[in-house]
Amino acid sequence: MNATMIKRVLVVVVTVSIASGIISLAIAGGGEEAGKLEHKVSLEGKTGANLLLARWYNENRLVYALVVTATMAVLGIVVGQITEFTLRIMGVR
Repeated sequence: MNATMIKRVLVVVVTVSIASGIISLAIAGGGEEAGKLEHKVSLEGKTGANLLLARWYNENRLVYALVVTATMAVLGIVVGQITEFTLRIMGVR
């Protein structure tokens, strides 16, 4: 086995260990049921995008969650591209 193969195996082992730990914690976390989430965001003084997001949060949490998740994915891609561009300019490949 060469060094890259050992690194790959190590990454897989660590990833599986972390994932199994998270899953076991989620399963063991049972017990009492969580109450209903009744939190509402105040719309007073909000305009533009803040008002739109606050309304989505109050009225349709699924839409809010999808929009926030998509926004985070796009921002992650943008940051990755900027980092890649910056490192390429610096000569790191």
